[in-house]
Amino acid sequence: MLHPTNCNTVWFVLCMILPVLLQTVEAATYECKNEKYMSEDYCVYRNVVHDGRNAIEFKAPSSKEQHVAFLNSNLRHIPKELLSAFPDMRVLHVVNSNLTSVVIPNKLERLYASNNFISKVIVHQSPATTTMTELMLDSNRLLDVSNITRQLKKLEILNLSGNEELAKAKAIDLGNFDGMKNLRDLLLAGVGAYYVDNDRGVSFPELMLLDLSNNDLITSNLAVKVFAPMPKLETLRLAHNKITKLDVLQLTENNKLKEIYLEGNDFPCEYQALLVKHLIESRVEFPVDHKNVECMQGYMKQNDMCCRGSIIIADESRSLVPSENPIDESPTNQETNQDGIPTTIIKTTVHTTTVRTPTTHAPSEGVGKVKDSKDGSSDAPILTLGHSLVGCLTLAIAKLILF
Repeated sequence: MLHPTNCNTVWFVLCMILPVLLQTVEAATYECKNEKYMSEDYCVYRNVVHDGRNAIEFKAPSSKEQHVAFLNSNLRHIPKELLSAFPDMRVLHVVNSNLTSVVIPNKLERLYASNNFISKVIVHQSPATTTMTELMLDSNRLLDVSNITRQLKKLEILNLSGNEELAKAKAIDLGNFDGMKNLRDLLLAGVGAYYVDNDRGVSFPELMLLDLSNNDLITSNLAVKVFAPMPKLETLRLAHNKITKLDVLQLTENNKLKEIYLEGNDFPCEYQALLVKHLIESRVEFPVDHKNVECMQGYMKQNDMCCRGSIIIADESRSLVPSENPIDESPTNQETNQDGIPTTIIKTTVHTTTVRTPTTHAPSEGVGKVKDSKDGSSDAPILTLGHSLVGCLTLAIAKLILF
């Protein structure tokens, strides 16, 4: 049996601890306010912190709010309480919120989730009933987007740029976007791609903007034919790759191209001049975002873009159509210059130029060096005496045998 004094002590401790325990279990509550954000009306939450372990509650001026945004917040996941609080949510803005995963619920039409750490996208929509038209997932850590391309067939804008390991086997396979007939903007910049493929010939009837900039594309891995099934393509971004040639003749014939971004590639200056000339004649703009950038050593500024300089005068017969073999590795031909020194002609199809370099040969064994005489003539090569006698005897014996 407890002493009355002990009972008082127990009750005192319980009275002090219980409120603290109840406070830790109680859900954190956040309420949004109606604001003008990004030129639209949003119900904005600020400074929300949620790691997924504690309960959380979301309040709003109205349960019918459809545009929801989180600013200066730290969320690992999209809380299920948020989806329950806004069953009719159409737009969700969770940019730069430290998310590692994101959910696309039913009825959602637009999701802005750039600059997070997202590696998983949970899609609650089906191809037949999907309502999503815009999905911004740039600058995340996505490795696979097959559920997005498979289920969100009505997307009009898809931004996957900045997911540096997204390109499987270093290739962008445009066939993975099969069935997305409504796509108008497809952004795939900085996804670690060396190749662009469309072997299945998937068509993009509404595509107007394609961004392939900031990859590692080279001429041989970028066939212009991949753009042929894009009849409405107006803007093509190829800036900051490793392209040295581009078949702009075919490119400007197959679609309604209005502008192409080319800065930051590896065009020779002579070729870039021809390229720009054709674009101007075709009324295709070539915008340059970084006009004040300093060119690296060996490069020079031309048309506000850095190009690979050369002291070699190019042949005017160069073509704007890249050849399959950039360098002609056929045996070189030789000719003699005015001084009688053999020269080698090296021909390359990249510049279509002729370079002459002196060709020297080491003297053959048993052959003496050529000496210049006082009158400017040169002595013929002199064979050693032993070799001369043997040669004469061999010739005499051969004649005797014949006769």
